Amino acid sequence: MKDKALEEKFLALYDGQVDTLFRFVFFRVSDHELAKDIVQEAFLKMWQTLDTGRTIENERAFLFRIAGNLVIDRYRKAKEYSLDSLAEEGFDAPDDIEIPIETKIDVDTAMEKLQSIPEKYREAVWLRAVEEWSVKDIAELLEETENVISVRIHRGLKLWRVLVKESSGKKIPPQTL
Repeated sequence: MKDKALEEKFLALYDGQVDTLFRFVFFRVSDHELAKDIVQEAFLKMWQTLDTGRTIENERAFLFRIAGNLVIDRYRKAKEYSLDSLAEEGFDAPDDIEIPIETKIDVDTAMEKLQSIPEKYREAVWLRAVEEWSVKDIAELLEETENVISVRIHRGLKLWRVLVKESSGKKIPPQTL
């Protein structure tokens, strides 16, 4: 009975978080297969933790912390890893997606510029703007206060906006800085 409830709980967590977790990991490693491996390993570790009977207050934040730590471990092991591998190798996308070229270029530019802002801002901005996490959830994941995360999001968005506008050749009015 307990095993069935645990399995259902885990499957609900998996179904609800697998896509978001994949994007979270892929954003950091820029390698489709490596991201899939890390996500699989993160869910395995989550299962093992749940199976011990340990109570986890925020399972989503705990799962993302596991994945973040696994990404760090991979970087430590590899020492050298190209962030350009996505551009070189590409990624699997459904064939039926049609995106106007201007939109694709704008999105590519924006994502490239997001990669160039400092990590402490980049992670908070990504989780808030792209993944639509709450400030509270981001604070729990990053083990910071909500105020610190709000400031990082604000500063990161400001910096990101400046970089994207500079790359497009548009003049930036002083009041927007």
